[in-house]
Amino acid sequence: MTDDLDNLLSDIQQQCDDAAHDMFGEEISRWQDPAHARIMENPDSAGEMQGSCGDLIKIFLKIENGTISEASFYTTGCGPSIVSADMACELCTGKTIDQASEIDGEHILQRLGGLPEDKTHCAHLASSALQEALGNWLGRK
Repeated sequence: MTDDLDNLLSDIQQQCDDAAHDMFGEEISRWQDPAHARIMENPDSAGEMQGSCGDLIKIFLKIENGTISEASFYTTGCGPSIVSADMACELCTGKTIDQASEIDGEHILQRLGGLPEDKTHCAHLASSALQEALGNWLGRK
């Protein structure tokens, strides 16, 4: 009986893993364990965007000598919002303000290997939150 239950649970887990892989592609580990997911203490700047879907992404930045030394995010959104925000943070870390200002939703989608068509807006939402954070920092300088 336990072998049957173990096999059933194993099959269900595999189906979930396959569905997540279909949704998040090769970046599934980013969804399961995002490296940059946290509310940063005392950021130098932050930007927040809310999509028409209701997802909210907030990006926090530490900036030293015009270079982003650290980035993190908070989201109330779905898995694609998580992976998009995490990728936005990865892409901007170590970049100058000018370099980071060139990061857009298409860059995020490309680095993620794409998202389902109905979720591509999440990458654009993450890039908009990043651009808002950069704009807020520049506005104070």
